[in-house]
Amino acid sequence: MKIALAQMKMSMDRAENLNRAVQKIQIAGMQGADLVLFPEVMLTPFFAQYPAAMLSGMGIAPEAFAITEEDDAMEALSAAAKEAAVYVSPNIYIKEEDGACYDRSYLLAPDGRICGHADMVHIFSAENFWEKDYYTPSKDGFKVFDTPFGRIGIVICFDRHIPEAIRSVALQGANIVLIPAANLTGEPLDVFEAEIRAAAYQNNVYIAMCNRVGEEDALSFAGQSVIVGPDGTIMAKASGEEELLCAELDISEAFRSRAIRPYIGFVSPNAEVYHMAGESESLVAPSMDRLFHAMCEYDKGDAPRIQHFTKVWTYAKLIGHGEGLDVNTQNILEAAAILHDIGIHKAEKGFSSSAGSLQEKLGPGEALKVMTDLGFDRSIIARVCYLIGHHHTYTDISGIDYQILVEADFLVNILEDSLSSEEAENAYKTIFQTATGKKLFRDLYPEEGPYDPKKK
Repeated sequence: MKIALAQMKMSMDRAENLNRAVQKIQIAGMQGADLVLFPEVMLTPFFAQYPAAMLSGMGIAPEAFAITEEDDAMEALSAAAKEAAVYVSPNIYIKEEDGACYDRSYLLAPDGRICGHADMVHIFSAENFWEKDYYTPSKDGFKVFDTPFGRIGIVICFDRHIPEAIRSVALQGANIVLIPAANLTGEPLDVFEAEIRAAAYQNNVYIAMCNRVGEEDALSFAGQSVIVGPDGTIMAKASGEEELLCAELDISEAFRSRAIRPYIGFVSPNAEVYHMAGESESLVAPSMDRLFHAMCEYDKGDAPRIQHFTKVWTYAKLIGHGEGLDVNTQNILEAAAILHDIGIHKAEKGFSSSAGSLQEKLGPGEALKVMTDLGFDRSIIARVCYLIGHHHTYTDISGIDYQILVEADFLVNILEDSLSSEEAENAYKTIFQTATGKKLFRDLYPEEGPYDPKKK
């Protein structure tokens, strides 16, 4: 996906700020962006630089800068998102019916609807940032939102300085974290950048932080918006001027990094500690090494069988990572790949046959015993048993884990069963669906050089 950060200077004129924001959305859409992120309180000057008592003494109520969700400005932003066919995340000072005001970010869908909102959780207060005078803490905690590009978490400005904030949305499965910000030139921007890079690395997420820019009375906003990858590297960084900062994000990279470096899989996801609005994902990977060795013990002395499931597991693992599977689905896939032929010995012993239909009938019961002994979660066991019970059935394939298991098994069986080049090509055309699986097939069996089953 392509993300665009609309680093903007705000004026005292709300209508002008809104019109310029709409223009930014239009430009981002024309440049092929899928999502546009705005800075903190994008429709107004940074009013929190003044104590509320000071403004009240001038006859200005603290809520004077706020709008309601029904305001024409929200309608205009939604219409712009729809016209440009992009997701938009504006940050706005919002007033609710009960009079409470929030520092709120929305996620608007490409059809113009509101996917949801997230409010600032931890309210800061210090000179130039009298935010406790204006903002009410979030009632709901940190939230994530599902999109076709991945799960998006929103962490507003100061909240990012609390490590549990980004960890919270990561525990809820976020692949991308959006941060609307208002950082000043006099603040330690190098430390802020290091903070974001470390958080992205530790939580296996992309982080996009969009800052304000320009002079507002005594304040000078720094710009220097930044996009960081899940490995902690800076992918794009803005200047200190107005700018539309863009970057292409490979969401599967977030999944891959979490599989390789699952730090947060060992966190105890306490909802109170992490202020989570939703449930945490199951992120602790079962030990595939233990399962592999258990299966080796089960097939002890049968080198061809052990080599077969080792190869299927390797291909399944590679395809799963290439397709960006979430942690839970990847675990299911790998377990099924290791165990997929576990019914073969029972079939040969009881029926003198290794027919696929017999393996499908006899395998799940054997897999259940092995996985239960190793302490696998029941939900994982159930899906693995289903896959084992269907892995020779090539119609009505349901689920990416099922699809990849079949592809991985075929990659190995084409050579082991000495299929003809015509049979191999037919399998490619009728079975293979994933981009990674197709690439592996062509690496093994190039189209320009016909596959020879007799060539060793």
